[in-house]
Amino acid sequence: MATERITIQVESNIGEDGPLTVMDTLHQFMDAFEFLSAAIAQEPGGEKIRWRLESLSKNSPATAVGIAYSVDPAIVVAPLVHRGKRRLAHGLSELANGNVEAWISDRSTVAKSLFKRNLNGIGRTVFDFEDDAPRSVLVEKSARKGLRAIESLEARKEEIDRSRAEYGSIDAYVAEAKTYHGRPAIYVKERLSDRVIPCVLTDELAKRVGGTHSWEDAWTGKRVRVKGQIFYDKLGDISRVSATGLTDVNAVEPELRVLQATAILGGRSPVDHIAALWGYTDE
Repeated sequence: MATERITIQVESNIGEDGPLTVMDTLHQFMDAFEFLSAAIAQEPGGEKIRWRLESLSKNSPATAVGIAYSVDPAIVVAPLVHRGKRRLAHGLSELANGNVEAWISDRSTVAKSLFKRNLNGIGRTVFDFEDDAPRSVLVEKSARKGLRAIESLEARKEEIDRSRAEYGSIDAYVAEAKTYHGRPAIYVKERLSDRVIPCVLTDELAKRVGGTHSWEDAWTGKRVRVKGQIFYDKLGDISRVSATGLTDVNAVEPELRVLQATAILGGRSPVDHIAALWGYTDE
């Protein structure tokens, strides 16, 4: 399968040969790849995608080339990255019309950082997807529109207080084990929002979990389901969980006869199935 590659170019605000500071250039590259990763992470399994640096050059203009790979060998990289590229291109196009897509709102900090730098020192940031996804270009005008759209949305959100608490559960991956205001806690990356959330443990639960989990869980991204009182902030995002239960979510090996009886193509031809997998369908 073809390599999934992205080329990002950064130019000075006074043209290709204009001066670029080291900090502006490197931070713009970092924010651009993080922004693209956020778009890909909206796909199931997309959070496993990483970028391997293929080349980095200052030659007119400054250019960074990354190749996508997955930390999970079971993840098929190409379809996820392809759809993520298209999502980023569409999201940037919508920003120019004043519309902020949900995934951009969730990553507003990195988006604003990217746009603000494009208004001060950097004049042009190019996402070249090297496939049929439309090439995306940020210039002063589009960066200003994007920044205005995000800040307008944030202002509207501030007018509504969505803070509350309710009992329920979240599905997440273990990120870190430490304390929260002196209480034993684990920090998890919630699967839907991709946010890292502190889960404060009761003494009983901490004692029980301590015997079955270790620091290794934080490194391997152990998937867990956390049950308890879920607290939401003013924007309606989960701020923390007062956990009363924590269970592992383990993949179940399906029986061969079940797999053989599964209609993988869903009645479609192989050509139609591949087209749907890559997003080339109007359905």
